[in-house]
Amino acid sequence: MHTGGAQGAKIDFVRVRTQALAAVKDFAHDYAPEPLSASGIHLIRALGSFSSPTRVEAGGQLIEAKHFILATGATPAHASWPGQELIRPLALEDVLTIDRPPEDLIIVGANFQALILAQALLRLGTRVSLVEAGAILPDEDPELVAPVLTQLTREGLRLFTHHEITRLEPVSGGVRLYFEGQAAPLESQQITFAANPLPLVEGLGLKNAGVTYANSGILSDSQGRTSNRKIHVVGDAAGGPDSRLSALGQAERLAAHLFGHGHSTAPIARVLGTDPEMAIVGVTEAQARKKHSSIRILRATFADTARARLSRTPQGHVKIVTNSAGMILGAGLVGPGVRELAGIFSVAIDKRMKASDLSVVVNAPALTQSISEAALASTPYLGKALGQRFFPRWTR
Repeated sequence: MHTGGAQGAKIDFVRVRTQALAAVKDFAHDYAPEPLSASGIHLIRALGSFSSPTRVEAGGQLIEAKHFILATGATPAHASWPGQELIRPLALEDVLTIDRPPEDLIIVGANFQALILAQALLRLGTRVSLVEAGAILPDEDPELVAPVLTQLTREGLRLFTHHEITRLEPVSGGVRLYFEGQAAPLESQQITFAANPLPLVEGLGLKNAGVTYANSGILSDSQGRTSNRKIHVVGDAAGGPDSRLSALGQAERLAAHLFGHGHSTAPIARVLGTDPEMAIVGVTEAQARKKHSSIRILRATFADTARARLSRTPQGHVKIVTNSAGMILGAGLVGPGVRELAGIFSVAIDKRMKASDLSVVVNAPALTQSISEAALASTPYLGKALGQRFFPRWTR
């Protein structure tokens, strides 16, 4: 048993780990070689490379096809600091193999996976420090990120933002980090690195295929089409922040389109699975301001819904970004279970709906009521800055 968290609750970590491994195994079964082969999918266990714009060579076979989908993933990318070679970090996958969580852990990097891991370990009793050279999730809307970070710090997360590491040093029982311009180093029992991965683009013969790419990923449009119209890309190979989170949805939608089963341009939500959750669909406010001369921002808090009052979970709010005519460009949500609400906005953006169209979506005491309220937001609340109304006190 392990005494964990600020509440002093006893947690059976081995049982938690066993359940997590069982869930991973159950999910992975659908993508194991046997079920795939049974579905008529021909598996070639070899490296593949394009020899021409319409041909791939793999395992001694020449493959010509009408369409190709690249889902090559990425490899971990870490900055190199003096002393790093002397440190044995805790790999993210090792968390599911250790017998007990570390007492102290430093996480270097602050992507989606890092924040989820940090909260999970905090609730298992680990003292977690998160180190980031810049801001946390700089590409996301700070208005949505703020409540998540507020909750994490209340649970005990120590944030070290804008901290440039100068060197690492092994010490008795752990590791020590030194920072530029900081006199005091940071020590911990364990360290893990969660930098954004590098897309795997080399060795694929992309030049032979006429596909434009860089170290940051394969160049593609919003539908995954590359400079070779026969070749599409999904997931990490396309680059971008946490693109792996939407890889499966991208691939399923793309395959359906290529096989003539419809074509959807609805954006796939990016979901940060912390507590509270954060979901982003379409463009952010900052992205919209770069593309449009005039936009409107509509907001509503979950605290105003009857469902939130009845369930005593008032945390969260919804933010809608529209153009000057009211057409929905994007939306952001933060709160419990918001991934379930994100689909409404995916459809709304795909159907080129106006915010006013959402006012009739629900007439029930559910959290979706906040979407209707945001759609009907009166002029004084348009573009309102961060405030208590939209950030009620986050409690558990």
